[in-house]
Order: sequence, then structure tokens, then C-alpha cells
Amino acid sequence: MQLLSWRPTLLAASAALLSFVVLAPSVAYPATTPAHPVLAYYYTWYDEGSFNQTLFQPIQPYNSDDQGVMQRHVDQAKRAGVDGFIVDWYGNGDRTDTNFAHLLDVADRSGFTATIHFETPHFWGVDDVVSQLRAFYEKRANHPGIVRYQGRPVIFFWRASTFDNGTWNDIRAQVDPEHRAVWMADGDNFGILGGEAWDGISPYAIAWAADPNGQMVRWSNVARSVAPDKLWNPVVSPGCNDSAARAPTCIRDRADGSYYQASWDGAIASSPSWAVVVSTFNEWMESTQIEPSVQWGDQYLDLTRQNADLFKASSQ
Repeated sequence: MQLLSWRPTLLAASAALLSFVVLAPSVAYPATTPAHPVLAYYYTWYDEGSFNQTLFQPIQPYNSDDQGVMQRHVDQAKRAGVDGFIVDWYGNGDRTDTNFAHLLDVADRSGFTATIHFETPHFWGVDDVVSQLRAFYEKRANHPGIVRYQGRPVIFFWRASTFDNGTWNDIRAQVDPEHRAVWMADGDNFGILGGEAWDGISPYAIAWAADPNGQMVRWSNVARSVAPDKLWNPVVSPGCNDSAARAPTCIRDRADGSYYQASWDGAIASSPSWAVVVSTFNEWMESTQIEPSVQWGDQYLDLTRQNADLFKASSQ
């Protein structure tokens, strides 16, 4: 776990005020995020040496701090029909936060968007989660490059199961009781949607499933039976193999693109409420990436483009 640097202490009254007003809808934001976007998980903690420890390799090893690399990735994603990145985020002041800030600027200049994947287990309990979310609201949520749903910033949460619904409801009441942002839980425990904290759900992983097409439709049916008024956002993945990083937890052969296609078929058939999420653009440690590689070239960018076009056409 990385050590987090803490934001300066604010007066309690000021903090409470800021948590309510920083997202006041007084600014008319451009419609950068389309009505039915394709988003992709994105990781910003790579150094060039990181790729010596991955099963597969990018065309060119890179350092995630390089804004030229960010621009290249945004350009590649856009060509593939991806509209925004969901950035793995370890908190205010962390390297991932600095890189997220730079990526927002790159995105804003490029007609692209980005938001965070809030790494819940990496924070030190409820008070730290509240503090980190307030810092995000204050420093990042109003950026014009942020991913938005109906004008509201969107936040994705990793391992929402870290806390029970009562705890999450309390966190939401402290940070954003008026739901000025949209909170997306992950996981396949769809009962979580009964909590007031959550506006929707998007499971992070699908590559463990032998039948991603059928699994996605089953998930959709359950999510809608639990909370028909909340957002269902399916996930797609080309496969997985994390054996280079640890004792393997997921090994799914890509089958020359047919697994990725099956996950897309299921995602579209599940009638997404809003977005389809690609898991992932560049998680090389788990071999779920669609970023161009030595092994597959642009194959997965091309497949993403074809399916993104189908999804957007079917959602009109």
C-alpha cells in the first residue's frame, strides 16, 4: 500500500460548506460525454521497467507521468470509439492523483473525458474515505474534462463491498447528500443497490466467466429486478492472465478475439442504462488490456471500434 500525502486541514465549517457547494450546477458544461459512452479503466502508475514483469508487452514501454504518453493513449482510445477513462486513484496528493489532473487537461483539449476509480480498500477507514472524496470534489470534480452523466460528475468505486450499505449511506450523507455526483458501485452483489449511496452499478470483472454473453444478461436481469430506477453499466474484457504478477486468480484465453466479442455481445444484449465499460485499456499486470501490444497489434482497438459503433447505434 502506498503512503498517502494529506491535504491541508480546513476549518470544519468550511469543509462542510465545500462538500455541498462545489458541485453547484451554475456552470453550463459542454456535452463532452455522449448520452451512451464507452469508458475504459486506465492505470497511471507505470514506469518503463514495469513491463519487464508483465506477460505481454506494449509496442513501446512507457512512464505514466509522461503527458505525451497520456495524449497517445487518449488518441488511441478515441480511434477505438472510447469516450473516457476511469483512472485508478489512490487519493489526494498521490502520483495517481497528479497524473489524473494532467490527464483531465489532456482530455479537455482532446474532446475526451476522465474520472476516477476510487480504490476503497487503500484508504484508512471511513474518515479517510470521507476526506479523500471531499478532496476529489473540491479539486477535480468541476473540471470540464470530467466524465458526466446528465451533467453530473461520475465516480466509480472499486470494492464497494468494503463497507456495508449503512456505512456507505453515512459516507454519502457527509460528502454529497444531494447526489450532485453519480456514484457507481462495482461487484455482482446487486443488493447493494438498495442503499441510498448508490446511483448505479458496473461489475469490474467478467473474464472469469466462461459464458460472458449469458452472464451479462443474467446480471442485467438481477440488477433491474433489485433497482429498476438505477443505472446498469455492463463490462467487457478481452480475457485475463495475471500469472506474471501473482499466484493466478484469473486465466481466460483471448481465443483470437472471440472472447472479447462474446462479452460485447452480452453487454449490448443486456441493454445498458448508460455506458459500456472496457476492463481494461492498460492493465498489463492482469493481461486485460486492449492497448496495442507486441502480440496483437491494434486488433483489440479495432474490435472495440466495431462494437462501440454498434452499441451507440443501438442506443439511439
